[in-house]
Amino acid sequence: MATTVLKILMTLFCIQVLVKLSVFFFISYETRRKQLDKSYNNKRSATKATDYVLLAICALLVTLLFFSENLEYLSFITGLYVGATLIQVYFHQFSEPLPKEKSPSEPTSPIKIMSYAIQAFPRRPWKELSFLMVLFLWGLYMLLTKGFGVF
Repeated sequence: MATTVLKILMTLFCIQVLVKLSVFFFISYETRRKQLDKSYNNKRSATKATDYVLLAICALLVTLLFFSENLEYLSFITGLYVGATLIQVYFHQFSEPLPKEKSPSEPTSPIKIMSYAIQAFPRRPWKELSFLMVLFLWGLYMLLTKGFGVF
């Protein structure tokens, strides 16, 4: 049961990640900037509540994985390391200061500045985004073929 639920959730999350990564290429900066301004709405953080939800989802996924028959410790540790490293290297691509016209309004915080930098220059981490896209496409392919036998 845990394996089936995990396969369904991970299929949905793979699709969600691929859509989210594609947003940078199909939605204009102006539209993304308006949404970002609305989300922050004179706050330092736009994600305090959702961060708790995301942590709970991560805990649920890991729990389901531990109760499934598919936990392979070496794959899990490797994926954890690669994922964390990719995110670290992704953030490092935003070391250039933001131009005044692309900077957030006060009050600022490091995460708010990073959010605006990502929206202003989403192609800077193209190598990391490409790597993530390939991994999630492969993951979705594996879920659909081996996980659900669709193809």
